Amino acid sequence: MALGEDKKLYDGFFSILAKIQKNPFQFMLAVWLVMCVGACNKFFLFPMPWIAGQSECRKEVLSPPFKSTSVASGTFTYTPAAWIQVKNNCTEKAEVFTFVTEKFTLTTSNFVFFGITKAIFNFTVGVLSDIFGRKWAVVIGWVLSLPMPFMVLYANDWWTVATANIFLGIQQALVWSATIFIMIDYLGQEHSGTAVGINETIGYTVIAIVTEIAAAILDEHHPRRENYYVVLAIIGSSIVISTLFLKESKPLAVDEESKITGRSKETIEKSKETSLVWPSGRKTQVEVARSAFIYTSFINMSLVSICFAGLMVNFITGFVWGLFTKWMKNGQANRWKPLSKGDIANIVLCYGLFKGVLQFIFGFIGDRYGRKFVIIFGQLFNVLGLVVFVGTGLDENDPRVGFFFGAIFLGLGTAMMYANNLAAVCDHSDPSWRSSALGAYRFWRDLGYAIGALVTGSVADWIGIPWSVGVTAILVALSAVLLLICYKEVPAGGVVEVSADTKLSTEGDVGLKAQMTPSGSQMLLMGGLDVAPPMVFFPPPPQPFPTMGMA
Repeated sequence: MALGEDKKLYDGFFSILAKIQKNPFQFMLAVWLVMCVGACNKFFLFPMPWIAGQSECRKEVLSPPFKSTSVASGTFTYTPAAWIQVKNNCTEKAEVFTFVTEKFTLTTSNFVFFGITKAIFNFTVGVLSDIFGRKWAVVIGWVLSLPMPFMVLYANDWWTVATANIFLGIQQALVWSATIFIMIDYLGQEHSGTAVGINETIGYTVIAIVTEIAAAILDEHHPRRENYYVVLAIIGSSIVISTLFLKESKPLAVDEESKITGRSKETIEKSKETSLVWPSGRKTQVEVARSAFIYTSFINMSLVSICFAGLMVNFITGFVWGLFTKWMKNGQANRWKPLSKGDIANIVLCYGLFKGVLQFIFGFIGDRYGRKFVIIFGQLFNVLGLVVFVGTGLDENDPRVGFFFGAIFLGLGTAMMYANNLAAVCDHSDPSWRSSALGAYRFWRDLGYAIGALVTGSVADWIGIPWSVGVTAILVALSAVLLLICYKEVPAGGVVEVSADTKLSTEGDVGLKAQMTPSGSQMLLMGGLDVAPPMVFFPPPPQPFPTMGMA
């Protein structure tokens, strides 16, 4: 899509600088808050594999080194199916929750809590940011995250620690989402890929760097201390900064849409509902936010494919932060021994650093030349990285080199996808409901944390971690095929196919009318505009399909 494709690289770069210079302090404040939320994420999550895991002193054994005996009692005979092996003179690590038999679906359950919560609040914050603004989301997000470090510090069981990730999910959804909306507001729709790229580059580069710091201060015998003191300090300082210094940026989005569509700011502010009009003439009023969710998730096939690709992005991220880290920490039976926390941190750093640093570059490229094939090549790099993990983990006695290269491929592929996925949603939406559309995409994307943890954990418990990685690679490849078939670029001032059964055209001050047809679809942009105006729907006389529109 490249809404900024009419600008050369040189012009595009200086256009971005000019936008930033209009509000340099507020833009840099958003940058700082992204750094804080990224650091908070990694300081909180990195110690998790050490907080819960396989007991060092007690282990379930199916084949003991002696002949097992049966015990007769009455009319029944009892034969033990498993034995508990207890190591003599062994002491468990303090502050670590241990299991006789570690189930990966259990010890990575924190990602299920985190992912589901973050997904729900991603959509919620998108909707409410369009209605009430961005600043409130940042402040409330930091305030609501206050309980999470205390829950870990004073937990008496693993489930308390796991549920603390609910508050992390709320914080990451509200604060990180809002900073993305803010940066897009300041740089504008034509630079949405760059805005998201800057945001995600900063956030994930900080996450990558903090991985090393979190590992350095982690005490494996007391993993619930230093990292969580840092989390508490970050939360407290960020509440003060966002409350006192951050300004609202929503008026910039309203002003942008007013210039694009020619509608008054008052009309844009009052456009709160869409109309669902059936062939019989029956009308149903639907809130714009709900319409945006349906449009993004189910109607616009370009965005449907983007949502699935996004889900696979965090499917992979959850795997790297959770099950892959567990794999490195535990080792592969009869192949290689567990890796040290330093080696684990360095390998995860390779993934995070490439994922972080390169997002700005690929976002900028997507703005200029289009997003589709950048995203698809990113998915292919992800598949390559996962295949390298499988081959290395099964065939090498020392997997570190292979894991380093696999992490680099995963980081590179994710960097190509991450910013361009978000920017693709901006391409197919209007500034007045852009946050709702982004919230819908981020709902599906971050549901990948939960789905990924459940699927990879279940497969790992069933047939082993390497097979779990293989299943992930197959799913990523399928998402690439779906994107290749379904995604349509939105050229600047051009025409884009939206879905297989929606035909859109422009009319009047209200912007856009839509007709459902079985034959195909196009979105016609008003007067060569960069983005589609707000949607209005009307029923086609002969067609049996319902239609939708804005009141």
